[in-house]
Amino acid sequence: MKINLEPRDDHQVKIIAEFETSSLEKYKAKAARRIASKSKIPGFRPGKAPYDVISRLYGEPTVDLGNYREVRKEYTPQPVTEEQVEEFIQRLRRTYATAEPVERPAEKGDLVYVKVNATLLNPSEDDKPELLKDSPLQLVIGENDPEDNGYPYTGFGDELIGLTANQEKTIRYTYPKDSKFEKLRGKKVEFHALLENVKKLTLPEVNDDFAKMFGEYETSAQLKDGVKLQLETRQKGEYDRGYFEELLDEIAAKATVKFPPQVLEHEMDHIVESVTHDLTHQHMDLETYLKTIKKEKDNWMEEDVKPAAVKNLTKSLVMQELSKVEGIKFENEDLHAEATNMLAEMQQSTDPKSLEKQLKNKEFINAVTMEAASRVLNRKTFDRIKEIATGTFVEATQEEKKAEKPKSSTRKTAKSAETTTESEAKTETKPKAKKTTKKTGTTEGN
Repeated sequence: MKINLEPRDDHQVKIIAEFETSSLEKYKAKAARRIASKSKIPGFRPGKAPYDVISRLYGEPTVDLGNYREVRKEYTPQPVTEEQVEEFIQRLRRTYATAEPVERPAEKGDLVYVKVNATLLNPSEDDKPELLKDSPLQLVIGENDPEDNGYPYTGFGDELIGLTANQEKTIRYTYPKDSKFEKLRGKKVEFHALLENVKKLTLPEVNDDFAKMFGEYETSAQLKDGVKLQLETRQKGEYDRGYFEELLDEIAAKATVKFPPQVLEHEMDHIVESVTHDLTHQHMDLETYLKTIKKEKDNWMEEDVKPAAVKNLTKSLVMQELSKVEGIKFENEDLHAEATNMLAEMQQSTDPKSLEKQLKNKEFINAVTMEAASRVLNRKTFDRIKEIATGTFVEATQEEKKAEKPKSSTRKTAKSAETTTESEAKTETKPKAKKTTKKTGTTEGN
């Protein structure tokens, strides 16, 4: 593929990407080398088997989509309410509030600092009774973030109303069956809270000066509009992901997908690698994790990993076949726009010098471009199956199809995009170690 990078005055990078026909074969050969390096192929040393031998040995997956065009599913995203906008702005105000120590009982809206002990009542043999020991916690009384169940539970802060500095209180709470803290579902816990100090929060007024604190707004009205747009984008994105997952599950259930056992083994290896990587962030190895879930590795591979691998492969192959059967295509302009957006995201979280160095790496550029192609293809395929599922898709007439003059770049892009990449299926399923996150800070405002 041909990649041109053009630095701009605003510190952004303009990407001009064009797939060449030879790219597809290159990536197929690259995938074959990866398989060959992990597989024992008679007559060849690891990593030395040629592509045609690997292709004959491993075979090709087959997909029969069935009557997928008969699947119907309503698309009903909910609008963002004024209450949501106001709640978000309130969180912004609390983020920029000033905190002043007070010598009075805690009230709703106060910022309090607490030291907490927590003990599990009536623990089972496998439970550790001590959950928290002198754990520091700060919270705003009466603040319930709608995006979080609250820590240690929603409404805990209300129990502290009326306490003064250095006062203590014992609280008992039974976690509901649907609590986000899986290990505490249905369990009764006794909390012992020591209120260390109380601070009164003074929130800034929502006016034009407040709006200007966020750079891109001149008035409070513009700030509210911006917040609403941000919430709409996020809420629609979350709805779309759920809708797409459910719709793809329904389509996959009607499809017949077959793939060689070696392909399944490869996907299982990928999942194990991914889970192992995730566990490192929790300072845990796979052996320890298996002990916590009380499973031998062979049983875990068969009962957890294998079904997840089958689901991953099935959905990925169904998605790929849908894009092929529906003739999904996109222009280099689409690829350019997506790659540019990806780089803009990277610029927000990556050191400029480090990013500049990466942009000189051909493999990095190829990876970004293939990821961009995957995103564009998935998005356009999703749009198509959504139109079909909601009954809004109108088939182009033969005259309209003949009138379309495909550009050479479009054909090359579509062909190259058919190559399966590891990043193609964003809805990857894998068994994960669950982690309980402790929330010890005030609500974030962005």
